[in-house]
Amino acid sequence: MSNAEERFVFREPSVNSKNIVKRDASTISPSYTRSYGFTVSHGQGAEVWDVDGNRYIDFASGIAVLSTGFSHPRIVEAIKQQVEKYIHIGGTDFFSPEPVRLAEKLQEIIPIHNATQDEKLVYYGNSGTEAVEAATKLARYYSGRSHIIAFYGAFHGRTMGSLSLTASKYTQRDGYPYLPGGVTHVPYPARNQCDGCEDGGGCCSQCWCDAVGFIETFVFKKVAPSDVAAIIVEPIQGEGGYLVPRDDFLPRLRELCDKHGILLIADEIQSGVGRSGKWLAIEHWDVAPDIVCLAKGLGSGLPIGAVVAHSDIMGKWIPGAHASTFGGNPVSCVAALETLEIIEDGLLENVNTLGKYTYDRLTSFMSDHPSMNRVDGKGFMIGMDFVDSNGQPIPEFRDEIVNRCYLNGLLTLACGTSGIRFAPPLVLNRELLDEGLDILEHCIASAEEDLWESE
Repeated sequence: MSNAEERFVFREPSVNSKNIVKRDASTISPSYTRSYGFTVSHGQGAEVWDVDGNRYIDFASGIAVLSTGFSHPRIVEAIKQQVEKYIHIGGTDFFSPEPVRLAEKLQEIIPIHNATQDEKLVYYGNSGTEAVEAATKLARYYSGRSHIIAFYGAFHGRTMGSLSLTASKYTQRDGYPYLPGGVTHVPYPARNQCDGCEDGGGCCSQCWCDAVGFIETFVFKKVAPSDVAAIIVEPIQGEGGYLVPRDDFLPRLRELCDKHGILLIADEIQSGVGRSGKWLAIEHWDVAPDIVCLAKGLGSGLPIGAVVAHSDIMGKWIPGAHASTFGGNPVSCVAALETLEIIEDGLLENVNTLGKYTYDRLTSFMSDHPSMNRVDGKGFMIGMDFVDSNGQPIPEFRDEIVNRCYLNGLLTLACGTSGIRFAPPLVLNRELLDEGLDILEHCIASAEEDLWESE
């Protein structure tokens, strides 16, 4: 069996795709986490075609990246106009208007704790992990403190600084014994995962789901609050399973940070830019962070990351304290600016309306499909988990559903231990949504019938 055949199982003939996959196996690092053999040819909106001419509905959007879908005409036109003028100038050494215009837009829409619109500054990188690296460097630089608190289940990136904060899967950290120190992880208080949390009460400070109490009771015995530069959190955990926190968590976390002079960093790389139905997911709890990390959906597919912070914080940086050769690339900036304007032109309404519809339909699936035990999320960021008859996670069964969806024309992605995420382009319409949900339910039903009834 070839390397390609070991890495992917093709259940139907797909000649051109198989050829690309074989060539990929002999040229590309095996560290990428492909789960099936989809090989893209072209796309439009929330539909995409492979190199064999097969059409798919996209519930993954390039890992929550393609906010405006495939090749949105306004994005394409903005890119064309920019590349005809110039592609790169080097924002570390020269000035250009495109990153300034984007920064002014981010000042307008991104909430920062105790900051007016003109009391915000923006730093550009090329990815989510670069945004996290910049944010944590900034927090330590500004505060003079060394320690950072992060959460189990979090994914903040794979570069070494970000990886020290990541605690999603051990495979992401395995083989890297010398990660930067000064990080303590605490449990993430996902709602509906502890009986004591029902109706917002019943837990003490020693319960794993009371993260703020856990920090105060245990972490501060090990690390003085005055040594903690920042707490970094995904307002809705992404790779950890599309987990929504308890409603009291983020407000209490904000209070804890204010009490001890700790900066609150919101990692909105997957949850931001409208995916949850608001510009930032943290806004659902009326909380504003001190520093925000953005990437993924910001550029509609072009590589860009951004950090937005209070000017009192980012203004402490001096020239050379942190920089990026390609950060603020003008082509990426015009794509990002156009993305934000497209989202403003009705996509937030679309996400909220169809997100609720999707949530209700997925929840209704649970009455007919005993393998489903959780549906939760906001907007176009919804996760569903699958368990066996004893209530235990069944990742192999989840993988089977993902594969069956692919074979039936629906692109999905796994998350968490045994979950599937709903993270389509924000331009998804009702017709395609219903078609995709029908495929998903069919695949869940067929997997239950074939795999459960044969036991």
